[in-house]
Amino acid sequence: MLTVRAPATSANLGPGYDCLSLAVDVANVVQAWPSDDGVQVEVVGEGAAHLPGDQGNEVYRSISAVYRLHGTKPPPLKLRCENVIPPSRGLGSSSAARACGLLLGNRLLGDPFTMEELFALGAELEGHPDNIAACLFGGVQVCVTGPRGLEHVRVPVSLPLATTVYVPDFPMDTHAARGLLPIDVSLETAVHNISRASLFVAALATGRADLLRTATEDAIHQPPRSAIFPALPKLIGAAVEAGAHGAFLSGAGSSVLALVDPGQADQIGAAMAKAARLAGVPGRIIQTEITAHGASIDCAG
Repeated sequence: MLTVRAPATSANLGPGYDCLSLAVDVANVVQAWPSDDGVQVEVVGEGAAHLPGDQGNEVYRSISAVYRLHGTKPPPLKLRCENVIPPSRGLGSSSAARACGLLLGNRLLGDPFTMEELFALGAELEGHPDNIAACLFGGVQVCVTGPRGLEHVRVPVSLPLATTVYVPDFPMDTHAARGLLPIDVSLETAVHNISRASLFVAALATGRADLLRTATEDAIHQPPRSAIFPALPKLIGAAVEAGAHGAFLSGAGSSVLALVDPGQADQIGAAMAKAARLAGVPGRIIQTEITAHGASIDCAG
């Protein structure tokens, strides 16, 4: 039996659209065995009611993608997916499924591919590299696509940080949320986000928590997405007023993530929950921390 785990992630982190991400210490776990009766997938926990229980499951689809890259056919497997990452909430549930599949497929083949090659394949499957970068490598990641392909680097975090996440009961479809964004932006808007994304990286690296409120401001993706999530500015405002260093829409939503001092996590979570309740947005709080550990695989007897 093989066991693989992959963490939840948050992308964009405010201004770093499609290039900034972080991993948190909440993880999905997948177990895999050989099967004599075709592909069988058991899903427990989040998404159990609607995620496919056959070869259409994203974990097995990603295993198959590794085998295609290797030029061979994937074997039938039994998979047990223990999901704790809520799907369609901007916390990287699809990246976690794909990361699990990538590592399982690679191990079953004898690990012919490097993590960087799996990263490139994962980004191709995802359509963008940010979530899968944090999911595979952990920590806070900056990733870019250029002439040399995908490149990424971990950002050092030189201050104590926890993450308080408000997870609404309603999902936001990533494809639909991306479709709301403008094709062109003004120079002023571009500079706004470039400067704040740069400030965000510098603030983490130098321990300047006082800069994070400005550094997490966004002018590109959050304003149009507020059209389908009108309570978003209220939740961000409530987190900041309660003492958060900064807050933002997690990925394409609907979760809202606040960067907080560990000792203030509960009060900030309570403030976010109150603001959501007043805005008529039912949901729940998840208290997490940034994790340095990306997806990993091991064997069990």
